[in-house]
Amino acid sequence: MAFKSGDCRYNREIFSNFTLQIINKKILMDMKLIKQLPKGLKAHLSFEFRVTKGKAYQSVFQHDMNYCALIKGAQESLYRRWFTSMLKFGNFATSCPIAQGIYYMHGWALDGELIPSFLYLGDYRIGGTFFYGRYKKNFDNPLLECTVEAILN
Repeated sequence: MAFKSGDCRYNREIFSNFTLQIINKKILMDMKLIKQLPKGLKAHLSFEFRVTKGKAYQSVFQHDMNYCALIKGAQESLYRRWFTSMLKFGNFATSCPIAQGIYYMHGWALDGELIPSFLYLGDYRIGGTFFYGRYKKNFDNPLLECTVEAILN
């Protein structure tokens, strides 16, 4: 999967900086967390697909997860394998609460063995939202919300 573009919005009471760039089809991310994130952090992940550029994106799947359980390694899953591969390129926290600090991921790509076989060739829009409580489609001020466009060919 080749990443093409990405964009994030973040809560400035939680992060003083959050930068996402796509360089050479890989993700580079830098953030400065200015408040500790307590246990209970959740993530919503969505994958949308389109066959051609002129068509609208269609939802492939969405999933809400307990992010703290994921990073702790409580259960092996596709998301845990993705997170483990990201750790090779960055310094993400591996337990909750997540301490204040500078975190990064430089040069991560979604390798072939990490791509589910049910995904079709084409354009994807991948969204991730971090939150507490219940997920709402249109958060006014999420902790962090990122969208990345990619192509699988």
